Amino acid sequence: MRAALRRKAVAWLRPLALSGYAIDIRGTAREVVDRMGLLPRLREAHIDTRRISFLDAAGDTVGAVRPEQLTGGESGQDLEVRRGDLADALYAPLRDRVEFLFGDSIATLDDDGNAVHVVLDSGAHHTFDLVIGADGLHSHTRRLVFGPEEPFHHYPGHVFAGFTLPNELGLAHEAFIWSEPGRSAVVYAYEPSEPVHGFLTFVRDTPPFEAFRDPRTQRDLVASQFPEQVWQVRGWWRRCGRPRTSSSTS
Repeated sequence: MRAALRRKAVAWLRPLALSGYAIDIRGTAREVVDRMGLLPRLREAHIDTRRISFLDAAGDTVGAVRPEQLTGGESGQDLEVRRGDLADALYAPLRDRVEFLFGDSIATLDDDGNAVHVVLDSGAHHTFDLVIGADGLHSHTRRLVFGPEEPFHHYPGHVFAGFTLPNELGLAHEAFIWSEPGRSAVVYAYEPSEPVHGFLTFVRDTPPFEAFRDPRTQRDLVASQFPEQVWQVRGWWRRCGRPRTSSSTS
């Protein structure tokens, strides 16, 4: 017997945009989306990366492989979909069954033992039996309940910065990687008409808590790790939009 539940989802982001970084769906994940009935839709959204090239500091190609040679996946079976396409595929079956509140966020939580009383940034008040925080690595909901994330942070020592760039060369279905010990730069393209995605990583002894929500500090931090002209990294960073920076978390 299934109990009747009133379900509500509060989404801080704007209504879903069909873009974003690629999410790999392979192995068990592919079985899961198949059982959920999402596989046909995600096949249509597959971005089909066909080549990954490795570059030296001058930008010259030193080697290239098929994606499945790097990931260990299966050609014709594995999928890559934009994060926004995956979110939309998950959202579509629920849109008429769950109330979604886009463009709002939780301001305060008060758990009285019987229910959780929530006030949103918009001023709206709600009461729930259960609140689940699923809002990312640096969860605002978790911080409201448990306090600052620093005491709970497990830092393996790497920082990631992501951004988008104009696709001036009309690149499609491929990725480029430059790396050396402690640093790497990746750019990958889906379609000629879409921006390309840049991704920088570097080793750091301590997590950059001060940069997580400060775009200027993020830019300064990343620029300090790529001070010289390597490939086109400095040019990317000068031209990119607002970066998204985080540390890896176990």
